[in-house]
Parts: sequence; structure tokens; C-alpha cells
Amino acid sequence: MEKRMMDIRELGTYIGVKPQTIRNQISMGRFPIPTKKIGRLLKWDRRDVDRFLDRLQRIN
Repeated sequence: MEKRMMDIRELGTYIGVKPQTIRNQISMGRFPIPTKKIGRLLKWDRRDVDRFLDRLQRIN
């Protein structure tokens, strides 16, 4: 069973974007995938990521 929550490194690997690019987009308020804050850590729900990727595929 896959982990449901991903950290920034796992997210970057999963979507093919460097973690620093994700950080930059978050700081500019442009990162399109919802972020969950757990304590001081940022996490992403794999279901949210997959929904975002599905929407991108439908556009292209």
C-alpha cells in the first residue's frame, strides 16, 4: 500500500519538478495542488496530486 501523504521531495519526484521550484511557486501563491500543513511540515495528499494530474491530462 502506498503512502497517502507525500513530503516535498516525494512530490517533486512524483510530478517531475524540483523541490525548490515547488517552494518558489508556493511562496508566490501559484502552486496549484492543495498543501496540508502538519506541524511545521508541508505535505500533499496523493489523491489531490492525482486529481490535479488528471485535470492536466484532460486539458492536453
